[in-house]
Amino acid sequence: MPIVSILMSAATIVLYFFLSLFLPFLAYLIPYYKITRVNLYKKKYSLAVNIIVALILISMNPGYLMLYLIFPYAMEFMFYLFNKIAKRMQVFNRIVLMSIVPTILISLYLYANIDMINYTMNYIITNLPRMKDIMAQAGIETAEALQESMALVTNYYIFGAFFVVIVSYFFLFLNLIPSTYKLWKISCYWLILYMLILWAHKYNISSNLLIENNILECIKWMYVLYGIKVIYSLLDRIGVKANIIKHAISMMIGLQYAPFVFILGALVSFEFIEVKEIKI
Repeated sequence: MPIVSILMSAATIVLYFFLSLFLPFLAYLIPYYKITRVNLYKKKYSLAVNIIVALILISMNPGYLMLYLIFPYAMEFMFYLFNKIAKRMQVFNRIVLMSIVPTILISLYLYANIDMINYTMNYIITNLPRMKDIMAQAGIETAEALQESMALVTNYYIFGAFFVVIVSYFFLFLNLIPSTYKLWKISCYWLILYMLILWAHKYNISSNLLIENNILECIKWMYVLYGIKVIYSLLDRIGVKANIIKHAISMMIGLQYAPFVFILGALVSFEFIEVKEIKI
């Protein structure tokens, strides 16, 4: 068993993990690296790498190991699980369902640490001179910004977790099976839940506004991501050849005009076609 190779693999995973702490959606790099590099070897090799990664993280801070297990590791586990039991499921549906467990785990972690997160945001906004200067130049009051930021975190932390997870899975699949991107489909049935929640809000029969509002945002951005794929396919049909240009344009339109792209993705999701098995 090549010791140097194992140590290098473990070091790479730890590096990606700390990178994901600053840019959470880059957590997809960990399962991507393990799927394409580490898991190509025997199970003993993969087990040795996982043990070393765990030892490194727990020696630095036990909290790091908990974060690693909550997201990147759970993300990888769900990927392998669905790759075994749901190969014929539409890719976007698979991505959505795989995102549920990591989202729940992250949401529970955020809920348990919400006071610490708000305290950290309070400290950053009120004590860092550079932050104060930026806010002053933008004409934003510190107290107002703090209140809005804390309200956003408190009210939409579930959606925030889901968005990070689904975007990470989006990039994972996009890197693993890029040639199948145009074949990815999502079911229109997610819109039923969206409409039911809107109906409940209209008639004031909601049971939990916090969860319901988060679910609405989650479903909205599911279809925004799908709409981005639709725009990519349209660009391909009109003759745009370079993939990087198609991705850049479709993502910029999706982020800039999210409501329009949501409607586009929702409408196209009503297209019923034969589901083809996409192997990874």
